[in-house]
Amino acid sequence: MKIDGFQFGRDPERVQRGFLDNIPASMATFLGRPNFIIYCAPAHDPDYTPPRVIIDVQFLLDKAENLLHEGSWSPVFALNPLEKLALGLQHIRSVVGKGLKAFHKIGKEETLTLFEDELLRTAKWLTYFDDFQRLPQKLQLDMLKGIFKVWTRLDKLHLTARGRRQNLCERWQVMGHINKEQVLCDMKKLELDLSWCSRYTVEQLSFFNDPSSECRGEKVVQMMIDLNPTDVELAFMMCQLSFYYVGKRFQGVILEVSDRILDSISNHLHDYYVRRLNMPQYSKRVAQMMKINNHIQQDVVIERSKNELLSVFDVYYAEYSHDIFRTV
Repeated sequence: MKIDGFQFGRDPERVQRGFLDNIPASMATFLGRPNFIIYCAPAHDPDYTPPRVIIDVQFLLDKAENLLHEGSWSPVFALNPLEKLALGLQHIRSVVGKGLKAFHKIGKEETLTLFEDELLRTAKWLTYFDDFQRLPQKLQLDMLKGIFKVWTRLDKLHLTARGRRQNLCERWQVMGHINKEQVLCDMKKLELDLSWCSRYTVEQLSFFNDPSSECRGEKVVQMMIDLNPTDVELAFMMCQLSFYYVGKRFQGVILEVSDRILDSISNHLHDYYVRRLNMPQYSKRVAQMMKINNHIQQDVVIERSKNELLSVFDVYYAEYSHDIFRTV
């Protein structure tokens, strides 16, 4: 046997390594763009990266902290804490004008205005909750940062359902309160301007949208219309949704506090039904309320997954100064 007849470099490991080394880079790797938007993304200099924009929200947290420290605007006397929260929500909504303003476009200014209004409205509402006001100041602020997004969802859902019962808005339209004004948005015609936070347009990012989100939104609005909750029932729904969500999300001390609050408001709801409404059989009402809250929680999970995906592909170059505001 002569060595000249041997064939070298034919072992599987070496062949596989050589094959992999010769595979050309994918278009996504070559262009530095995700496959989902590679063919519709705007042309840009590969050596240019948009500068990171940091949106400082510390001043908003300071405003919210001051609101929590000052307490409610005026003394409110109620036998049931849920009734006090219901009165508090009425006070907050009472300062809103009767006119209706149409919202056609949301850009940077509108987004930040919405952001501020959502945080401060939630903080004002929590000042009417005595159990929450007894907590340490830092714990109050930490819980507020985790609560305000889901609280706002339920608040706007109730306003939309109430508006449709009063024939103020139609299908695919939603209502809300911003800067002491009633606003109306037609979701089919609303224009979104993302130029201040992303180099992609809404159309280019449509791949990330959930096609069932609009139908899900209409479904939960109809559920709220059918329920037509009393102010006390709405206060319970807001508490249950907010404290259940923030407790499960952050665990630890916040979970312990949230569990105590949830037990307390459940007892107060029972007293409200039995003593105030003389309705000992109220399980069907509670089941309807929990169905709506669970629907909102599912929407939050879907949106959080979407935001995580957008973060992976580095779609946005604008970020908030506090991590807690980047996700729901």
